[in-house]
Amino acid sequence: MARTYLQPEVVERPADPFVNQRLRPSWAQGREPTIYQIVRDAQSTSFNTPNMPGTSEEADDLSRLQRCIQEIESATGLELSVAHFALDMTAAEMVKAIVSGKATAKAVGVQADLRPILFLLPGSLGYGPSMAAFAAGLGKIARVVPIKYPDLGSILAGNNTVASMADAAVEQIRRSQPVGHVRLLGHSLGGVVAFEVAARLLEARRSIKFLGILDTAIINEGRDYRETLARTLRRLRANRVNISRIACRALAKVTAAIGGEAPLTWMLHRYARGKFNATCFRIRLELQEVLRSRAFYQWLASPRPSLPIGATLFRCNRDGAPQSLGWDCSLASLDVIPVAGTHIELVVEPYLATNLPLVESAVVQTYTPAEFCKRKALS
Repeated sequence: MARTYLQPEVVERPADPFVNQRLRPSWAQGREPTIYQIVRDAQSTSFNTPNMPGTSEEADDLSRLQRCIQEIESATGLELSVAHFALDMTAAEMVKAIVSGKATAKAVGVQADLRPILFLLPGSLGYGPSMAAFAAGLGKIARVVPIKYPDLGSILAGNNTVASMADAAVEQIRRSQPVGHVRLLGHSLGGVVAFEVAARLLEARRSIKFLGILDTAIINEGRDYRETLARTLRRLRANRVNISRIACRALAKVTAAIGGEAPLTWMLHRYARGKFNATCFRIRLELQEVLRSRAFYQWLASPRPSLPIGATLFRCNRDGAPQSLGWDCSLASLDVIPVAGTHIELVVEPYLATNLPLVESAVVQTYTPAEFCKRKALS
């Protein structure tokens, strides 16, 4: 008899702040943890972990906070904004932010911040510490709104395509910016998601003022396994990754290749509260990334529209690849701006110091006189 793998779901109940609001995950087998218990568990498993090798204390703190928020989202089914949480918040303070509605993504809209909005679509790894630091740098010229893709549970439920990611992004854009010019910036996988988002928004008669693509290639470059191995060894020597993460990624790749992602996810849910919780969390992230990458390659193999707009491609040095990386056939015009670093490292130091002004300049050039005046008044 086949086993059924259920995903957590939220049961609507009257809100009773701090303790008594209960959420029943379908995998909890009769247990009803309160939001307070969920937050306490998330803090315990996320904050009490050692630093990752090769990362700064600030990046590690952000990574822990994001992990905590993801744990709460996974257990409750809510969509939360990390901007309303801090590492030094107590469990009660986090619960208060959640049940009051202030921290939910639906409540985070255009408020007093008059800066033009820039929607940031991350790569398959999602919005991690590197992209958060990149977004913070762009905060001088825009209010950066990161886009969230369907998580692992949603992917296994069928939202496992670039189209699903684009649909989710469009809904977030509509909530954050119902009207006005839209500016999109996508890195890696985010480049093709941004392209699909632009197609949907144009169909809805929205104005796309800026479409930025951070080194996304939509040509079949082939895979150089020697280069992949060399890059992995360089990252190991620089302490950007460790053996544990490589092992988790290898497990995720093998599991996805044989179609075993659902059973593996069920096992991770079962053991996530035990002593292997940190490892389970890392495997979930790697599996999620592998499945998103698979969606990217499926998108590459399918027909795509040609959009009547221009875009800006920020391109790393790629030997043998065309200057446009394949985008010239899908857009009315394309500006190509060379950037420093590799595909993964272009948004982190030391290359960020060189690349950030290039991105800022390209975005600011699209501002209307009214938007430029507002930005100047706030600077």
